[in-house]
Amino acid sequence: MNDTLQSIPDEAWPILTIVFNVTCVVTAIWLLWTVFVWWRRSASNLTSTSTASVNRKASPDFLRVDEKARREALQRGADFEKDLDARDRAEAAQERRAFKRKETGFGRIARLIALLMSLFSLATMLAGVIFQVSFMGKLWEQYSAAERVEKLIVEHPIGVVITFGVIAYHIVIYVTHRKWEEN
Repeated sequence: MNDTLQSIPDEAWPILTIVFNVTCVVTAIWLLWTVFVWWRRSASNLTSTSTASVNRKASPDFLRVDEKARREALQRGADFEKDLDARDRAEAAQERRAFKRKETGFGRIARLIALLMSLFSLATMLAGVIFQVSFMGKLWEQYSAAERVEKLIVEHPIGVVITFGVIAYHIVIYVTHRKWEEN
């Protein structure tokens, strides 16, 4: 044994130490797990499959059907389904009524006008900044189209943010409420 230990190179000892420690930890975990499972089975009065015995005279209770209880359970289930369906129909009708109350024709027109006005404002602002007569020559010589839009954003950031915010809000509302399906 001593000759075997001396034949192991010095560089291998750290690896052997790590392998030994890992083996000890895995063994300890396995031992603790086995004790834990044994305690749980004892507490739950469970029999492991290796110690179970065959009882050929045993018959499970679920093979005998209680027809009366079965009919009663089916009836309770059918009644419950009817109640659920009625409740779902009532909730759907209430949601439709609430949605119709919230949305009026005037509200739709006002939202459409607000969207059109913000698009018009954006177009006017773009045209006003890019195509002003006094700046036109200088802009055409100095800036490209992308630089003109960048100048617009730099000179009027609040207006651009508000305009794009209003446009984005109305587009999101239009899409999420599927307004095109109502007409």
